[in-house]
Amino acid sequence: MASTLFTPGQIGTLTLPNRVIRSATQDPFGHRDGTCDAKQVDLYREIAAAGTGAIITAYSYISPEARSTGIQVGFATPEQRASQKEVLDAVHAAGGRLILQLMHAGMNVFMPEKHVAGGKLLAPTGDLKAPNEMETTEITPADMDKIRADFVEAAKAAKELGFDGIQLHCAHGYLLSQFLDPTTNLRTDDYGGSAANRFRFPGECLTAIRQAVGQDYPVLVKVNTNCAGEADEAYAQDILYFCRQFEALGADAIELSGYNWLGLGKKKVPTFYLDRAKAIRQAVKIPLILVGGVRGPESAQAILDAGIDFVSASRPFHLPAGLRPAPGKGVGLPLHRLHQVPGQHLGQGGPPLREAPIPPNLPPRPNPCTHPFTPKDRRIVPPVLFLSPGI
Repeated sequence: MASTLFTPGQIGTLTLPNRVIRSATQDPFGHRDGTCDAKQVDLYREIAAAGTGAIITAYSYISPEARSTGIQVGFATPEQRASQKEVLDAVHAAGGRLILQLMHAGMNVFMPEKHVAGGKLLAPTGDLKAPNEMETTEITPADMDKIRADFVEAAKAAKELGFDGIQLHCAHGYLLSQFLDPTTNLRTDDYGGSAANRFRFPGECLTAIRQAVGQDYPVLVKVNTNCAGEADEAYAQDILYFCRQFEALGADAIELSGYNWLGLGKKKVPTFYLDRAKAIRQAVKIPLILVGGVRGPESAQAILDAGIDFVSASRPFHLPAGLRPAPGKGVGLPLHRLHQVPGQHLGQGGPPLREAPIPPNLPPRPNPCTHPFTPKDRRIVPPVLFLSPGI
């Protein structure tokens, strides 16, 4: 079967030249003031120039209180927005498309308490232990009003600056994910308990954003397809409800991920969440994007063959500093060489379409709990789509 990985796709009013999306991740290029280092500009320019369908930015906090780590970029101040505009301009100059991911950390904070703006961690439920050992404070209606307004202001600013869309981060244990997840949302009011109640605040944020940016501006959502422990059995039905609601409230696409992506990655599990994604495909009509465990073009094509519209990944697009492929063991190919795959080959005269072995000298990712506030030096290389397991 011919590959469809490099056929055009549509997300709302945004046309993508292929089905490959660079997913948001924790780029280690944020300064202490939340502005971007020049290395982030260079990295995104190279990923765009390689022909990537679209890039979703590193998770960007919407207010000082929304920050998760010290290396995170923000979108809360004029200076932060100006620095992200430099990234945007570089991507557009290279012919790419850039979608801004917006988030609030809630209790998912790794910075020491002395660096936490406001001195408290807001979460759906109070008296829980955050990763930085702080106790959480239960969000009040007034807190929700401010957070909702912060999301709206950031989305409007993104549109005004020329971003090709925004993504509302409702996954990976951050605030909106904490509301959806029954293991972190223990509220007994209208914002807790049933799936409908747990969805209420994320839904309000999406509704407010859509009203602010209009119907023709691309708005995406990222959500976990699973949760921890015994609650996951019921969550399998909850996520179908959540996705239907996201669609009803005007989301143009949903990116599907999960709470345990890091552990599954270490176990080298392929296409982590494909089974849940198949069920969600039957529940909604809007485009779906699947991230996690994309090991190469064969697994990417399997995702598309299952009815998922786009494939996303992050680490497969760049090599950490010092990594060198072993002789004769190419770890990947520049994305521009993968265009218009004819049959079983990656471009004219390209190598066979196959999975390649993992590089033996792949270093570990930096720990966000201990990473310094200054960006870590990394060797930026032309982006590649890894054809290896374990990435």
